[in-house]
Amino acid sequence: MKHHNAALVAFVALSIIPVCAPVARGQDQSAPPKPAGPTLRIVNDNLMKVDDGDCIGCLYAVKGSIYNPNSNGVKNVVIRYYIWKKWMGKDGHGSAVKETGGLVSATIKYLPPKQTIDFLAISHDAGVATQKSGLMPDPISAEVTAEWDE
Repeated sequence: MKHHNAALVAFVALSIIPVCAPVARGQDQSAPPKPAGPTLRIVNDNLMKVDDGDCIGCLYAVKGSIYNPNSNGVKNVVIRYYIWKKWMGKDGHGSAVKETGGLVSATIKYLPPKQTIDFLAISHDAGVATQKSGLMPDPISAEVTAEWDE
């Protein structure tokens, strides 16, 4: 009987080890950190007109602030707005708008933890439409990418 019980215990132990081992190994490995960009918060952003050389108020830009609520700093922060996204890929609204959607962007090399930094997202691809056209820009919505500072 003792021999039978020992064999049963050995069988059960050998059956449980392969099931438990992957779980234990999974606890030792740390999960990859989530991307840094989505953790950042746009505090405010305002669409504005800026000058392009001699042309006063010919381009759109976005002026705003971004906050890092994390305990770690982030680097290579890129903030993008597509001012004319609804016209991307469509003919008849200018080649820059067709190709880029009126992309304006700002790059911040380093955003310290628990701090807010101002930015100005600008380019030459977000021209202001004439008042006669009646075209209004899309509601602005930021796309943010960043890397964790190690």
